[in-house]
Amino acid sequence: MRKFFSSHPLFLFGQAGLLTAILFVNGQALAQSEVHSLSLDDAIHRALGVGEEIALAKGGVQSAEGNQSIATSGMLPQISASGNYTLTIKSQYSALASLPDTGVNGALNSLFKNLPFGKKNQWTLGLNASENIFTGGRLVALQDAAKARRQSADIDLTAAQAQLVLSVTQSYYDAILADTIVKISRDALDQAEKVYQQTNLAYQVGEKAEFDALTAKVSRDNQIPVVIQGEDSRAQAYYRLKQLLNYSLDDSLELTTPIVDSQARFAMMSDTATERRSSVIQAGLNIDASNAQVRIAESAHWPQISISSSYAPVAYPNNIFPNWSDWYTNWTAAVNVSIPIYTGGNISGNVEVAEGSVEQANARMEQAREAAAMDSRVSFDALHSAEANLRSTASTASEAKRAYDIASVRYAQGISTEVELNDSRIQEEQARENSARAVRNYQVARAKLSLLKDLPVNPIASSTNNSSSASSSMQGAPTGQ
Repeated sequence: MRKFFSSHPLFLFGQAGLLTAILFVNGQALAQSEVHSLSLDDAIHRALGVGEEIALAKGGVQSAEGNQSIATSGMLPQISASGNYTLTIKSQYSALASLPDTGVNGALNSLFKNLPFGKKNQWTLGLNASENIFTGGRLVALQDAAKARRQSADIDLTAAQAQLVLSVTQSYYDAILADTIVKISRDALDQAEKVYQQTNLAYQVGEKAEFDALTAKVSRDNQIPVVIQGEDSRAQAYYRLKQLLNYSLDDSLELTTPIVDSQARFAMMSDTATERRSSVIQAGLNIDASNAQVRIAESAHWPQISISSSYAPVAYPNNIFPNWSDWYTNWTAAVNVSIPIYTGGNISGNVEVAEGSVEQANARMEQAREAAAMDSRVSFDALHSAEANLRSTASTASEAKRAYDIASVRYAQGISTEVELNDSRIQEEQARENSARAVRNYQVARAKLSLLKDLPVNPIASSTNNSSSASSSMQGAPTGQ
């Protein structure tokens, strides 16, 4: 009975049929979700509009603009106004009002009657103005530091946009490559299934040995996990793309830009000079800001001089609201001078901290230069390798297809074995996959070089991450063996 079921056609096709059923159910589930048709340009445009990375960078620009306004405000006059009303419920001077109007008491009563002491209603208005005259260069240094940080924030925004464009491009092409690999693996499964059906039929009529039938079955069954793994890799590739575009993971994407199409936005190579890289420019701005912090700390050695004036009319009306004649004017002007005599080492400590930051900024500048030079060299090498690989695989796929067709004819005529046919199928599958991957790597390498000037550089990780990028991009789903 077991032998009957193991050789029954329905059982032999069971695994492939189960895979087909799973894919059909998944297709039905996707049909119920929203479908978005996207070209690569559409995907990039959407990502730049909804990406959290861009929102974070724009928030940094806004904060830097605010800090620049704060730094500029210190050089402008500071003017404020105030108003105050006080109702006196009980006062220590209330007893004077009950004194008789004769003799000494009368004299005291008349003396305090027009004075503010104990008045029930009190109004005070204020207009205050101040201006810094000399700060030892602190205000100018604050402006310079804020300006450098604002420029750095602008670079952060540009770098975030460039990085997002590259990430979307990579994910888009990865999804298309995953689609291609799934199609290749399915084609290979169909081929293996046809060979198995032919071999098994020949075995049943006595034209093939049991070994040939078992070999064909194993070859067919080995291809099924490859298809499943390809489907899983494709799902993950689409998840990454949906995440970048802020689509629901349940939605379906229809990608309309073929991987072989060249994008106009990536046609021109950007300026790859080290000093033009965004990370190097940003490191230079960090040095400027650090030097400004040194000047801010050193300004504390100098006297701080400012002037101020206060215009404060007051009124003590008998009723709640005063008349014009009830107002009395208080107007003062002052010159304020603050000279540090002894601070216990506070000023010199702040200077040392700022100077230490300058040394760190200079070291980061050198790191950024080295990382930028390395990144440019690795990116050029990746493009050259991708071009060479693209040329070498251009005709291999068609040649492998021709070889498999010949092997199929030889096998059908009994000239070759099933092992030879299986080897030809694996080689054709590998050649098609290599060709598709070579196109993807070439397009991504072109995209990176067109964005290189604005892409951020990690000084620490560049020597390891960049050197492994080419090899990691060549890894993909395993082929059937």
